[in-house]
Amino acid sequence: MIKPGWLNLEYELLIRLLLATFFGAIIGYERHSRSKEAGIRTHMIVALGSATIMILSKYGFQDAKDFDAARLAAQVVSGIGFLGAGIIFVRHDTIQGLTTAAGIWATSAMAMCFGAGLYIVGLVSALLIILIQTFFVNQHFVNTPRTTIKLMVKIQKDASIGDINNAFKKAGYTCTEIRMAKDPEDFHKWVLLMEVTTLKDVSPAQLLHKMREVPAITAIEIAE
Repeated sequence: MIKPGWLNLEYELLIRLLLATFFGAIIGYERHSRSKEAGIRTHMIVALGSATIMILSKYGFQDAKDFDAARLAAQVVSGIGFLGAGIIFVRHDTIQGLTTAAGIWATSAMAMCFGAGLYIVGLVSALLIILIQTFFVNQHFVNTPRTTIKLMVKIQKDASIGDINNAFKKAGYTCTEIRMAKDPEDFHKWVLLMEVTTLKDVSPAQLLHKMREVPAITAIEIAE
């Protein structure tokens, strides 16, 4: 039997789903614009799914005598944790994906607020997530300048990638990407294409001058 006010409730729940999906898309767009692992579609689906499960948890079992309205909602938190774990990875001793994973987890919580009908809390949560991911991405905002430089490095025959990586570490640089490529001047030889980052405000010329003093490096220049 259809309960009185059922149609109004359905419209109310539809609004909750649309709001959760909309703000999920905005948060996802910020990640997409920075070429992160999870973008618009992922955040939209996470938000829509979380809001749907929250609604189902609250209203889907009202025909049962005894039901726990928090049981399904509680599983969203642990379920999103598995999704976030798949985004976090380590590359060359650098952890990447933490912010995106945390953002997905927070987006899920925001969507659950909308699913539960907590509009103000959901709206404030969405705005705070967007503000944090937008404004705190600039390292100068927290007075920690960062320099990222792409390099082409030629090394001695007996030198290894580990030796070069350690040399940059000692100089205060983190290698976020290292790959082998054919030497453009001699296709019989190989060079290292590297991306290095440092929490310093340094010029490329300073970096080149410093690293040319490393014995294992025979030549180094800025990669195009």
